[in-house]
Amino acid sequence: MPLRAIKGQNRVIDALQRSIAANRVAHAYLFEGPHGCGRRTTALALMQALFCKEPVDGDACGSCSSCRKLASGNHPDLHLLSPLPDKRDISIEQIRELQQQLSLRPFEAKRKACLIEPAERMNEKSANALLKTLEEPPGHAIIILLATQADLLLSTIRSRCQHLRFSPLDDNSVAELLVQQGMTSSKALELAPLAEGSMERATALEEESDAVRRQELLALLSKVSSKHIATVFDVAESVAGGREETVLTFNLLISLLRDLLLMSSCGQVGIANRFLNSELTAEASRFTPAGSMEALERALEIRRAVQGNANPKLALEHFLLTYDRLRKGV
Repeated sequence: MPLRAIKGQNRVIDALQRSIAANRVAHAYLFEGPHGCGRRTTALALMQALFCKEPVDGDACGSCSSCRKLASGNHPDLHLLSPLPDKRDISIEQIRELQQQLSLRPFEAKRKACLIEPAERMNEKSANALLKTLEEPPGHAIIILLATQADLLLSTIRSRCQHLRFSPLDDNSVAELLVQQGMTSSKALELAPLAEGSMERATALEEESDAVRRQELLALLSKVSSKHIATVFDVAESVAGGREETVLTFNLLISLLRDLLLMSSCGQVGIANRFLNSELTAEASRFTPAGSMEALERALEIRRAVQGNANPKLALEHFLLTYDRLRKGV
């Protein structure tokens, strides 16, 4: 996909296109933003523009052999670095292998490129190893780090990258992209507000199970009571999972809590989970606007902790106790 075709990130795309036009592309970028907002697509589009053999106004043509190889993930000068399937972190051995690859001259393109995702998965040793490459980068290499939380990276790594922040996609962009993927316009307009700016989430919403899970989560929240502590443990046990699964659970909780905040403060205007209108109305009546705001803030903080090193089940229990405390009269 060429840079010009990317939706919903005009500010970032304009900055990259200006850099290409001025021949001032950075040797290292840090793309920060939520999942599904287009960070990875933009990174690959930038590489495609730089590798293209027949560029059009500084952007990829999309049809030359280089563009086709990049689109299929088979370009010899493109290196994709992620944790190994059986590992949580990117290891120092992987970074050392990357350094060896980047030290070699490009095979076909004018430069080599590397995409590290998710960059937060580098441990201290691997991050320090990468830092050496960022401090003395090979002249022909470009490194792009993808992160949802850039402040989990070493400050020295952040300072050596051009930091571009991606925003969540607006509903119109999500709906347009869903239609491009073959969804009907009416269905796309229905799902876009639920996606919270993420195409990853929008795609998952096509499955009925997502709507069912939101409904189940809201029902479980309504049952939690710190006066009956077993309800807290039971709910945490029923929704707890691994770290990534718990983050997804918090994503859904945050969507529900945003709607609760809207309903407790300004009515039903703008809520995303419209199909849960009656259930949300009942739950919102148990909160003050300040209480629902604090519940949302706590969910965001605890999700962040789970994305780090917090124990997922304990984090859920902590959130549920806080949630119940913030209800009216509790």
